[in-house]
Amino acid sequence: MRILQISDPHLVAEDAALVRERPALRLLERAVEQAVALQPDLLLITGDLCQDESWGGYVRLRRLLERCVGCPVGLVPGNHDHPTLLDAVLGRRCRTAPADLVVNGVRVILLNSHRSGCSAGWLGSHQLLWLQSRLADAERSAIPLLVALHHPPTAIGHPVMDGMNLMDQDALQALLVPHDALVGVVFGHIHQHWQGCWPSRPEVPLLGCPSTLRSFQSVQPCPLDRADDPGARLLLISPTGRLEHQVLRWRTA
Repeated sequence: MRILQISDPHLVAEDAALVRERPALRLLERAVEQAVALQPDLLLITGDLCQDESWGGYVRLRRLLERCVGCPVGLVPGNHDHPTLLDAVLGRRCRTAPADLVVNGVRVILLNSHRSGCSAGWLGSHQLLWLQSRLADAERSAIPLLVALHHPPTAIGHPVMDGMNLMDQDALQALLVPHDALVGVVFGHIHQHWQGCWPSRPEVPLLGCPSTLRSFQSVQPCPLDRADDPGARLLLISPTGRLEHQVLRWRTA
């Protein structure tokens, strides 16, 4: 199972607009080119899809994703998103959070950590109850599980980002840590490579993804020493639950 994770494209309604002084649409096109070339089993985009939360921004994303013929796409909203518009424009083409899907023998649960008017993340009691019920599904309990959301489920050691991570992270951890089939948790929001773990499950990586737009100040060294370049993460998951991953980078021009 090959999963390409990209994150935080921050599209807007205008094609040629600059976001954070970079061409958001053109840089996301470069990321989609990577997806077409790699032919993953699943393309996963972990939030902040549309900076201005506009219908036009989501339409541009839908048109780009039409190039990924035959590749399932999973989307999770970030704080810079409008979940209702996201579902309206992309719900038929993509799987949007919350969702529980199985692709090529690997289970992927998508969580929605968007909280209206707030930069920090929040799953809420209803979604946590939904997750608890999904994890209790006996038919899927032994399938290798990857969980994806936008906000970090733990502090990453960044003075700004740690003030806007997942607010109910303890409740999420309490549900996921006992689940033996869990192989990893991936997220966006932080615009950089980051890897950590929960102390009680050190073998399960928590993985932050670079942005396709612009990086924030790095907490950890970039594996390719190209921390300012747009990037993604490629994840390889075997049927037995072995997870391998690598950071990908490409130039802005």
